[in-house]
Amino acid sequence: MLIVAKPWDKRLLLAKAQLKKKMWIASGHEDHVLLEEALQLYSRCHLLTGSIEAGINSATLLLLSGKKKEAYKRADDTARHCRLLIMENETHELGYYAATIAEVNLLRGRIEAAESWYKTALSKNNRVPDGVLDNMNLLLDHLVLEPDMAVRIREAVGA
Repeated sequence: MLIVAKPWDKRLLLAKAQLKKKMWIASGHEDHVLLEEALQLYSRCHLLTGSIEAGINSATLLLLSGKKKEAYKRADDTARHCRLLIMENETHELGYYAATIAEVNLLRGRIEAAESWYKTALSKNNRVPDGVLDNMNLLLDHLVLEPDMAVRIREAVGA
């Protein structure tokens, strides 16, 4: 009901999208309705608010839905937004922006770049946020990687 009352509220949209995403993961990735609902909520939040979190999550879910071209575009737009914020010297969020750029590189299959950005993120905050780790693990579970590459990525974030 809150989403209907405040359809532009970033916190509400993100909370509902995260819930749907977690429910989809808990279903063993079987309930495609939950995946689609999470994707729609993240996409709407990104469109309405420009949220970086919504951008990277919608890109991840687009990729997992088989919409590779759309996923890459959303991911690249999100990385560009993060780079602009880094250049504006938003120091309190540098680690988060670096972690998001790492996710974009991982999503695009650029493993060495992802590893480097994750290390940068870790050096800025001494830990990577749980949401970033969840997305990283989701991508690592679905991308076809050499086993040692997945280990390197996990080591880059101290996991």
